[in-house]
Amino acid sequence: MDENLPESPAFGACEFSYLVRAEDVPPKGAHIKFEADAKACEKLAVRLNVDDVADLAVEAQMTPFGKRGLMAIGKISGRVLQQCGVTLQPLWTALEVDFTTEFQPRDIVMQYVVPEDDFEAEVPEIIDDGAVDLGEVATQIFAMEVPVYPRAPDVEFDDIIDADDVEEEKPSPFAALQALKTTNDDA
Repeated sequence: MDENLPESPAFGACEFSYLVRAEDVPPKGAHIKFEADAKACEKLAVRLNVDDVADLAVEAQMTPFGKRGLMAIGKISGRVLQQCGVTLQPLWTALEVDFTTEFQPRDIVMQYVVPEDDFEAEVPEIIDDGAVDLGEVATQIFAMEVPVYPRAPDVEFDDIIDADDVEEEKPSPFAALQALKTTNDDA
């Protein structure tokens, strides 16, 4: 195991955990709505490597799926504070993402075989001990939406130097030979 990677927290012990027990979801489904408190936002900012997280909220319809699974369909919204990649000024980015996630018991999920080069395959999330951590799943989905290179609207790189515009004086491949010839002529 890579010593530089943080260990995964125990099930239900993440910064924004919100456990839903499968037995608590009625046959017609349940509407679930929850928000991150200030302490969770502070911890998520560290995890997501941003300056701040605010207004993180999840709203979902959770329904039974198949014989033992669950399905969550909903929306995650929130804001992240980062430095603009151009101006280096603080920049709030509002994020909103719709999601659909399937949950299945561990024994079913472990039967999935996904080739190593298949990055599009969707494997269900695990129902662990009869519960799902909808908050952790929402955190992972939200994290994928955080801009890697945030940029304030209407800000452009003005000082970019294009390599084609710069004329460098490249030495001739024969310059070294010319230097040797000059040295030999002096001898």
